[in-house]
Amino acid sequence: MQTILITGASSGFGAHVAAKLAARGWRVIASMRDTTKTTQLDELMGGAGTNTELLEIIRLDVACDESRASAVDYVLDSTPHGLTAVLHCAGYTTAGFFEHLAPQTIRDLLEANFIGAVDVTQRLLPAMRSQGHGTIAVVSSNAVNIAHPMYSIYAAAKWALEGWAEAIDIELAPFGLDVKILQPGNHDTPFGRNVQPVLPKDSPYAPLAATALPRMSKLGSRARPTEKAAVEICDALESDSRQLRVRLGNDDKVMAALSRWAPYTVRRRIVERITGIDKMTLFPAR
Repeated sequence: MQTILITGASSGFGAHVAAKLAARGWRVIASMRDTTKTTQLDELMGGAGTNTELLEIIRLDVACDESRASAVDYVLDSTPHGLTAVLHCAGYTTAGFFEHLAPQTIRDLLEANFIGAVDVTQRLLPAMRSQGHGTIAVVSSNAVNIAHPMYSIYAAAKWALEGWAEAIDIELAPFGLDVKILQPGNHDTPFGRNVQPVLPKDSPYAPLAATALPRMSKLGSRARPTEKAAVEICDALESDSRQLRVRLGNDDKVMAALSRWAPYTVRRRIVERITGIDKMTLFPAR
């Protein structure tokens, strides 16, 4: 039986993939920071005609070293025949201008979106390497192709995640391990609704926020169904192809193409027009 550990499985990509893989006969260890928040996962499992005995929920706070250690110990003990894959979906972000982000906020974001995945993987690697097969998959972001204002540290974490994944793909290939970067564009996950805003009173950036945030919130109306991406992720995990990067959604594919062939100024101009920042000047007149 194929077995997978999924982080951030309470909702979004993690929940959808967990339900679909269980429906395909995988044993799914669905981990989450708060094991009481399983509403979406429960609904998806109920609607998939899935054998619920194939799903196990465990606690894993990817931003906590002790939680990571405890969860990985459990996973290794409970998978004596080996772990087929680990899928890193956990993460969150703030919506705030970099100048306003406290050092601890920056550290917390990097811990949840990057360090957690790195540490969990490193703890799992000796067992996965010795078994001679397995997949390490990370959910990245279109922010790697073009970062958005107010999401600077989130973009930094995803850039770091992809750079790390590319490097270990080369390191681990001789041991039969595969690495996959799953790069989604705009999807209707709860991710955007869970964004934590950071905007102090009397912020000099307030005019930018007032213009950009309403425009960016409208992007949700054009979001792609998470269901479609989940099918593509499951197919990628079951594929024998060693394709490193899987792009999910037309917007991600377009921006990825632009990042390869167009100068940064073109991509920047697109984001500035989407957010309305292109017409704003806030520095004092001289």
